[in-house]
Amino acid sequence: AQRSGTSWTYACLYEHPEICIPIKEIHFFSRPRYENGVEWYEAHFAKCAKGKKCGEFSTSYLYSDVTAERIHEHYPDTKIIAIVRNPITRALSQYGNAIKGGEIPESTPFTEYYTTEKSVLEQGLYAQQLASYYKHFDPSQILVLVYEDSKKDPEAFIKKIYAFLGVDTDFIPSMLHDESINVTRIPKNIALEKKMHYFSEFLRKSGLDYLVHLVRRSGLPGMVRRFNTKPVKKEEKPSFDRAALAAYFRADAARLSKTLGRDLVTEWGLGE
Repeated sequence: AQRSGTSWTYACLYEHPEICIPIKEIHFFSRPRYENGVEWYEAHFAKCAKGKKCGEFSTSYLYSDVTAERIHEHYPDTKIIAIVRNPITRALSQYGNAIKGGEIPESTPFTEYYTTEKSVLEQGLYAQQLASYYKHFDPSQILVLVYEDSKKDPEAFIKKIYAFLGVDTDFIPSMLHDESINVTRIPKNIALEKKMHYFSEFLRKSGLDYLVHLVRRSGLPGMVRRFNTKPVKKEEKPSFDRAALAAYFRADAARLSKTLGRDLVTEWGLGE
């Protein structure tokens, strides 16, 4: 799900010697670029050595209602990894990211944002979205992880993915304990933020993804972003009716709880 730790997960998987993820997000199966054809899609993995596990992280794939069927049509034996997060904090993170990206003014109230942009709440209905994946794929091909677990024990979280993919679980990525990757923040200078994003995307599309990773490992982007982050005072945090949002997500979270065998309604504070 969008804003659920996929950038951090990508960074950890990118380093694994048995895995090849040349581009983080291609959004092939969920957007009009699907019309480019599967050959166009596979060309993104041409640089991957034979025998490596190839993949990508496109957050639009979970929210899209056509993606699961399209993936199954071309790659029925693929493995699907879904990361979900407390839907209320996920929505708040999307809100913060919209401000960071200059999509909405900083003065826009959170309630106004999720009222006018339906995806903010709908993207938190995980059981509803995962249903199409369970319809097209065997449950053994789907790994659903909870974002909050990655904060409690990042190594165990990544090892679950390594085991699921059938690669060496003893490998420890250097980015494992880097908590600065794609965090929600409000930049002092949005133009600078956009330029950094566009530059990294340009490098990735030019096949220089390794350079993006090296720069990230150097800590320079994190340093620039810390300098360009506006301090948020406690009273500036968005106000909203938490009980109403909990009620909105409760039934879906209960369905997902049954699928995963854990009480996410309680874990996420969505109970009555």
